[in-house]
Amino acid sequence: MRGRASAALIPCLLATACGPAARTAAAHGALTPGDVFPAPSAGMTATTPAKADVLTPYRRFHQVVERALALGDASQVTDVATGAVAARIKDGIAADRRAGVVQRGHAVPNPRVAALRPDSARIIDCVLTAGPYTYRRDTGRRVGTAPAPRRYLAYATLTRTGGTWKVSELIVPDDSRC
Repeated sequence: MRGRASAALIPCLLATACGPAARTAAAHGALTPGDVFPAPSAGMTATTPAKADVLTPYRRFHQVVERALALGDASQVTDVATGAVAARIKDGIAADRRAGVVQRGHAVPNPRVAALRPDSARIIDCVLTAGPYTYRRDTGRRVGTAPAPRRYLAYATLTRTGGTWKVSELIVPDDSRC
């Protein structure tokens, strides 16, 4: 899957998204299924946002990534993702561009907020995907066979900086059935 981005969340392209790296990330403080945030400190002044305030930007993340993959244009990725997540998506799009292909597909997220703090949130999602389908940029012809639709489990962390929620971590475990 190297150089080919998934139209859903680009699960195997992202750092710590698949395989042993995900287990290592979990051992070093990354998301795990039963995670909860510690209780807010007494000095915390910000109010906890509503769950909808977090789920809307998470769904927008999916939309922006799909569009970026389909057009081969990573210009809006940093509007919805940050850090290693944004870098990996941009790198995947650049690799597709060099290969002369684009990825098209659709993801239907079904997220729920697992933990919520004023400036961070953890989401557990069971994403249904159709695709990705690979197309040549120059001819528009599909390359290879179409993958079967599938569901997969994803854990996402969103952080709020400057009032904007962005996906800052994304993990798809080895056993990603949901």
